[in-house]
Amino acid sequence: MSSSNEQEEQNRRAVLRARYLSFLQKAANKPATVEMCEKTKVTATIKAFQLSSDHVIVENLSTPIGVLDRAVLRSSDIVKINLENNNS
Repeated sequence: MSSSNEQEEQNRRAVLRARYLSFLQKAANKPATVEMCEKTKVTATIKAFQLSSDHVIVENLSTPIGVLDRAVLRSSDIVKINLENNNS
């Protein structure tokens, strides 16, 4: 791989990392809909992400079978997180 290609790859990775860190910052204390494996959708307020990003800590988790005050979701079970758009 040429140094030009290596630099391009490094730049792409830096952009992705910056987007990821921005998402983590914006997601804290926001209501969200989380699409899980097995096509299950749940809603919750995101509180934090574990440092390793293996788990998401949430409050008021509403699932098809009930509501939990606090819960931890495994990142490996999450397909997509949609933050509620609150422009207030």
